[in-house]
Amino acid sequence: MQDEPFGAALLDAARRALTEEVVPGLTGRPRYVALMVANAIGIAAREIVQAERLGETSARLLGSAGGDALGDLVRAIRTGARDADPELHAALSAAAEAAADIWKPSKAGA
Repeated sequence: MQDEPFGAALLDAARRALTEEVVPGLTGRPRYVALMVANAIGIAAREIVQAERLGETSARLLGSAGGDALGDLVRAIRTGARDADPELHAALSAAAEAAADIWKPSKAGA
């Protein structure tokens, strides 16, 4: 078993090569585009690493319900039917934390 997802490690190596070796020699729009690509690569790598956690948070939110479970959950939230539900609050908090770790990581973890 690998310590780190192989695809994520490859993407991280590509992102580092781009930002450390290519970007410093660029200016203007090409630099902006290269940094945008590096950011997208970083997001994809973090999504791979967090895939299991994202699956777990989705399962906590939707359970094993079939059909339109997401639609049912959205309607329940909008109508206030689950306002005092501590399990839902914990699951939504976990989902938000997982998303934040992917889209806006701290510099220490990036």
